[in-house]
Amino acid sequence: MMPVSALLAALRSAGLPTADAAAAALAPRFVPQDLARSTPLLRQGEVWRFALVVETGLVRMHFLRRDGREFNKNFFAEGALVCPVTPAMWTGPSLFGITTIEATRIWRCDAEEFREGLAAHGQWSPLQSELLVKLLTGKLQREHDLLALDGRRRYETFCQRFPHLAARVPLVHLATYLGLTDVSLSRLRRAQRESAPVA
Repeated sequence: MMPVSALLAALRSAGLPTADAAAAALAPRFVPQDLARSTPLLRQGEVWRFALVVETGLVRMHFLRRDGREFNKNFFAEGALVCPVTPAMWTGPSLFGITTIEATRIWRCDAEEFREGLAAHGQWSPLQSELLVKLLTGKLQREHDLLALDGRRRYETFCQRFPHLAARVPLVHLATYLGLTDVSLSRLRRAQRESAPVA
């Protein structure tokens, strides 16, 4: 059974400050999964039928482009709650995939059970609203960065906002997220290291 404290922390991080009863009721419905690096959790085109909490490791959301290459949409590390938020997400074919970046342990629950369990405690609508706000805010910020900032500033801004991810996400995945090539991001990283003050 998932520790109630872990689910409660994930719900609070997602925007539910008082979800103790819901966490206690839902924790027994989560089962653990230990996954190797590069394991698909959801393939683009499949129906997204689960909610998950990342206990250890790192996962990414990504689109498959027309040319067969992947474009990373988001990254989720320890303590993150990841679930389908809208009816289109939980009934239609997914527009993106979810794959592990590192060896990862997740706690997984059926998405419908998750929504119903939260709704029974009056918590699904507040959580859905919080997740939608974060989704929209993140999307607008990312679009601004891609259009208004050059590659160097995009990388520096990512490092400032997500220092826990900047050194952890592999170069190939971070480059596509930032709209850069592997080579240009490698140069930016090298320049940043060379300009860092010596302790």
